[in-house]
Amino acid sequence: MTAQTTSSESCRRCGTCCKKGGPALHLEDRVLVEEGHIPAQDLYTIRQGEPAFDNVKGLLQPAVTDIIKIKGQTSSWQCRFYQSHDRACRIYQYRPLECRALACSDTTAVENIYDQHRLTRKDLFSHIESLWDLIEDHQQRCDYEVIYSFQRLTDPTNRRQLQKKVLEIIGYDTHLRQLLVAKGQLAAEMLDLLFGRRLAITIKGLGLKIGKEGQEIVLQSDSAKL
Repeated sequence: MTAQTTSSESCRRCGTCCKKGGPALHLEDRVLVEEGHIPAQDLYTIRQGEPAFDNVKGLLQPAVTDIIKIKGQTSSWQCRFYQSHDRACRIYQYRPLECRALACSDTTAVENIYDQHRLTRKDLFSHIESLWDLIEDHQQRCDYEVIYSFQRLTDPTNRRQLQKKVLEIIGYDTHLRQLLVAKGQLAAEMLDLLFGRRLAITIKGLGLKIGKEGQEIVLQSDSAKL
């Protein structure tokens, strides 16, 4: 943020919007990523099917497509490009579309573009064939619908069988990330953009967690989320 802004009202530099989290990116922001003004390692993906909070509707619901967002800072959701000490944005000249559209006094403009023409991983990586194949394979194997199906089941036998499948995809997700980093094929900072956030973490948003019953690894209800 600087003295000038493209919104209808000068920015008050209060930092309120920046502290609530980084913006989602749209197709108009693709060039900012490709030219390095917004580094790829500073982004993460909410994958299709992953529970995501819709700021306009005020609802937590499965994402209908990729939502690529700017990461938060180490200990908070605050946009990583926001500098609290001088209440300024480090990439203000190259700020994304949502930041340009947002005005505190009237959010109509940003609401109108909020879920339109969102940037996806396909837009950024489909031209890198080997990488894109890996991303697509991971998306198919780690489909959130499997987790939702587990939640809907009440029959103990079927639920136990599906629990095994959910644990398998969580294990695959974890192993793939470790393997790619260990072999030096990808930087750890890129994983949350390429494959979304770790399933072992995101299932907590669905009221689940990995636990143990005796020597057996199981899915348990996360009472803090219920």
